[in-house]
This record gives sequence, C-alpha cells and structure tokens, in this order.
Amino acid sequence: MEVYILIPIMWIVMSAIYMLLLKNFEGTKGITSEYQTKDGIKRTAKKDRENFIV
Repeated sequence: MEVYILIPIMWIVMSAIYMLLLKNFEGTKGITSEYQTKDGIKRTAKKDRENFIV
C-alpha cells in the first residue's frame, strides 16, 4: 500500500530535480540584446550599468 503513495511522490521529486539541473541560472548580468541608439550607435548594455558591482 505504501508503494502506491511513495512512487508518485518519488517521481515528482525526481522530475523537479531534473528540471532544476536543466535550468540555466547564470543570468544576463544586465546585458541586453544589441540595440541601436538615436545617434546610430549600437549598444549591448543599458545606461544603468554604469556603476559595476565587484
């Protein structure tokens, strides 16, 4: 009887662990996709990235 309860719980836990391992947690660190300013200059980071956290 306990097997009918434990197997679905184990399946959900294993699926969650697998999904967490596949997910990319690196982040973009404020870098956006390339865009063009009004002056025609191509940029990849927004103005608020001027002060860096070290």
